[in-house]
Amino acid sequence: MFTIRSARLPQDEAALSALDTSFETGVIYEPVRDALSFALIEKSVVPPLQKRYVIPFADTLERQNWDFTAIAEKNGELAGFAAAQYAAWNRRVVIWHLYVAPALRQQGVATQILAALDTYARSVDARCLWLETQNVNYPAIQFYRRSGFHFCGYDDSLYDPSSVVTEEIALFFARAVAAHPERDLL
Repeated sequence: MFTIRSARLPQDEAALSALDTSFETGVIYEPVRDALSFALIEKSVVPPLQKRYVIPFADTLERQNWDFTAIAEKNGELAGFAAAQYAAWNRRVVIWHLYVAPALRQQGVATQILAALDTYARSVDARCLWLETQNVNYPAIQFYRRSGFHFCGYDDSLYDPSSVVTEEIALFFARAVAAHPERDLL
């Protein structure tokens, strides 16, 4: 079991800056477009794609406008991190960051963090959790889909092509806030 707590600044900055945010995948979603529609097709990638998110935590953590942070720990060691912000105008909690240390993935860390995000969302009367990821982050997309998120949008112009190695497309996902989380565990 992991302990979930709020981030403490500046004490947590070093651990957050050192968090491994990388992933590797042999499958991506390739967009196929026409004038008024698109489809996302699973495509094998050889060699596997490797990506590391560069988050300058130490420089920006205190200046972020996050309303909620969650740190997952196991035996005092950082296992994962999430940051979110409540958007009152449309009553959704926007998940800006959600990372789990590679050695601890598929052990329930992200599921516990999502439960904490859901609890926060209920506390501010949000109607949904919302996030953005990339078509190349196949492992994250699979996790979000298993966790009840549904695909709700696409933006092929969000990322500056000069700042990414491969063509990356922004994909958006949403999940209704659980009204009765104790029933979700059954």
